[in-house]
Amino acid sequence: EAADLILDGVGGELGLAAFALTADGGRFSAHGAPTGGFSPIDPAEARRRAVTLFGITDVQFTPADLHRHTTTALTEAAAARLRPVIGEVFPLDRAAEAHAAVEGRGVVGKVVLGV
Repeated sequence: EAADLILDGVGGELGLAAFALTADGGRFSAHGAPTGGFSPIDPAEARRRAVTLFGITDVQFTPADLHRHTTTALTEAAAARLRPVIGEVFPLDRAAEAHAAVEGRGVVGKVVLGV
């Protein structure tokens, strides 16, 4: 089943493969490129499928907007309505392994160092 929204934080060919999974009329946000480049999305294909494309510039906020979004997020987190996905917790003495897990992109969610 196609996705209404794809958040591509990887880029490259993997991001392009994710674009194929975007539903017609959906949204595709390319906001990361650790693979060396953003996904090579064909704008004509996106228009044909009525997929709205978003780039990194679409998530650049003014200081006032950033303050408003941060306040909302922290309020929701304090009320336990917003919780991060913790993929793995590493003790501090295994920080190098934690870093490798982030670089290897093998963990879904956030990598946390426990103190």
